[in-house]
Amino acid sequence: MDLFVLNRHRGDNEDEKIPSASSEQSKLNKILQRVEKNRRNRSKRKEREKLAKAAKQRTREARQIKRELKAKIIPVPENTTDEFTDQTVFEEAATSEQSTKLEGNNKKWKPDSKGLEGFTVLGEASLVKKQKVKRVLPKWLLNPTVIPSNPDGLPTAISDIKKLDEGICKLLSDNGVEKFFPVQAVVIPYLLRAIANSCVISPCDICVSAPTGSGKTLAYALPVIQALKKYIAKKIRALVILPTQDLATQVFKVFKTYSQGTRIDVGLVTGKNAFQVEQNQLIAENKAFGLLSKVDILVCTPGRLVDHLKLTKGFDLHELEFLIIDEADRVLENVQNDWLYHLEKHLSEEAEQSSAIAVRRTRPPQKLLFSATLSQDPEKLQKLSLFQPRLFTYDSPDAANTSEHFIGKYTTPKELIEKYVVTSLALKPLVLYKLINSEKLNKCIIFTHSVDSTHRLAILLRALFKDELKVEEISSSLQGNSRTALIEKFTNKEIDLLVCTDALARGIDIPQVQCVISYSAPKYLKTYIHRAGRTARAGEAGLAVTLLHKPQLSKFKAMLEQAGKTNVEELFISAEDLEPLEKQYEESLNELKQSIEKEGKMLKKNKSPKTRKGNK
Repeated sequence: MDLFVLNRHRGDNEDEKIPSASSEQSKLNKILQRVEKNRRNRSKRKEREKLAKAAKQRTREARQIKRELKAKIIPVPENTTDEFTDQTVFEEAATSEQSTKLEGNNKKWKPDSKGLEGFTVLGEASLVKKQKVKRVLPKWLLNPTVIPSNPDGLPTAISDIKKLDEGICKLLSDNGVEKFFPVQAVVIPYLLRAIANSCVISPCDICVSAPTGSGKTLAYALPVIQALKKYIAKKIRALVILPTQDLATQVFKVFKTYSQGTRIDVGLVTGKNAFQVEQNQLIAENKAFGLLSKVDILVCTPGRLVDHLKLTKGFDLHELEFLIIDEADRVLENVQNDWLYHLEKHLSEEAEQSSAIAVRRTRPPQKLLFSATLSQDPEKLQKLSLFQPRLFTYDSPDAANTSEHFIGKYTTPKELIEKYVVTSLALKPLVLYKLINSEKLNKCIIFTHSVDSTHRLAILLRALFKDELKVEEISSSLQGNSRTALIEKFTNKEIDLLVCTDALARGIDIPQVQCVISYSAPKYLKTYIHRAGRTARAGEAGLAVTLLHKPQLSKFKAMLEQAGKTNVEELFISAEDLEPLEKQYEESLNELKQSIEKEGKMLKKNKSPKTRKGNK
């Protein structure tokens, strides 16, 4: 027990004394009591921690209940705190149950304002009709710059736009352009002013919603060409993105036409040419300066752009001043290779150190969006990170400006006449034949919903018209060169009827199209707008006719109401008019059947036989 001997200090003048056995036992008892006390304290501490943990759990459950109350759009009292316990909720629920019994089983329960204010009863929410949440669009969509359809007082003459370059004015005159369309008369001066002031203030991004054929391409091509004329060094300073090869080729030709006489070089990458050929068109290798750009303006499709961003050395967009997205709603829906992610990643990368030190641009490129059916989806527009965007749109007297729709969301030219015909499925081709004959249509585009329907309808129309009209077909199955050749023949009036899929519905500029017929009813309003946009272009008159079955009529009218179109007339073709054509129709159907069977046999014959095992 020597370990428990305690030596006490008695002072400097007193001798130290060793305690007796009895005092030693008393000290030991005190130590044991202290040990027991510490054990009890530890036990109490653990109990308190357990209680605190349980209290935190109850607090979390209380917060969850509070969130659920708020989610049901029921006001929560201001004095409600996160610390109220689940017992309170149980008491309120019990009170509600008693109140319900007092009202009786056949009476609708009403909450007691004193005992249940701020809380809800389970099952009550299912009896309340949910209110529709109205979407509120951003102010820039609800307050656009409206382009009047009859531009009285607007500077439509070329000479009236004083800031436009003389060389561009001469090229416009040489190409037969004497006056600007309304969208051009408003957008071109705005862009020229923004470009002139860009050294002082960053230009705003713009969105233009205008009818097909209203001259949107020239509205952005001319200001961009004028802005880039001052540069000597070759850098890609303007990037134009379009959804299809045909549209890209069409826009490329416009830039080439109006950049004549300048140092500006325009490039086109769409996948029509081999990838290595496109690389040689874009990049040149110099022994002194390394890889250099050969173009100032690049017109491309989204998929091909991503290929060059990944694989083409020296492909640099850090000097980009203009990012132009034509047919913007279609391009934004295109997720091919995630083009927007790769473009933003490339533009945000820091310039790598090299022998020639590159300087990163201080501001992003100005974004110019153009479409006849501009998207109002906030998520899609948010992807582009628009800077102080401004909307330009046509005046649409039928469409109201509300919190859910903006003026001119779906725009068609005022020269367009729209009609529909109700017919049965069996007589549909015959009604189409009668319509073309009665209206004397000789330059007409007919839209179907698939490649197979296009092919069958083209064969049937050839059998019906014989040598009266020239009928051809265009679909995605045709190669680009063949498709371009057919469009040129149709433009030159060598083809009377062009049967096609919706591949031709977007942006293709074919002048003087007399009529557009939707043989297959469009499923979406955007499809209808773009189909109808192939006619009534550049101020000319045009006719758009849709063939419908009776079950499709109500849906078609409801779809047009979204665009404020309530005056579309029905065109009647009576059964009496079709009776004399019965025999001719039967013969044409037999010719179609024979032609399809013949093609099937030829396809089967052309297939290579399978090699058998063991044959060498």
